[in-house]
Amino acid sequence: MEILKSPRVKLVCSDLSSKLNLTGWYNVPTDHISFWDNEVLKTGKRTFRFIMTPHVHHWDSMMIFEETTKSLFTSDLFIQPGDNKPILSEDLSDQMIQLYRAVGIFGSEEPVRQTTKRLVKLEPKITFPMHGSCIDATMFSSYTDAIM
Repeated sequence: MEILKSPRVKLVCSDLSSKLNLTGWYNVPTDHISFWDNEVLKTGKRTFRFIMTPHVHHWDSMMIFEETTKSLFTSDLFIQPGDNKPILSEDLSDQMIQLYRAVGIFGSEEPVRQTTKRLVKLEPKITFPMHGSCIDATMFSSYTDAIM
């Protein structure tokens, strides 16, 4: 594993996660910036809004919405099974729900539904799940409707 070589690098994470992991992650410096729900990080070109999503995957889960491009980074929400194109061209929301049920990925459906309702209000142009293809605005409602 390569070690990051940037004297000004800072880890960005949820405040809960920073409290749990202050010793650092795999030789990444512990110099970090932590955020709570709805806090914003402005980098000059981009504005990142942090969304706390407890129990959507883990109890300290967080998502990020980049307000300039309306890009949503959803962590483990909106997984699609299989080897797909970089941007989805077909609706795989039924397969997503089947996968969630088969592996029991969510301990409770209510936090997932509450978070999904919040995400709909953001009206993202593109969504970047951690596992799977990107979802553009034309496909987004298929995935949110399947969850709700």
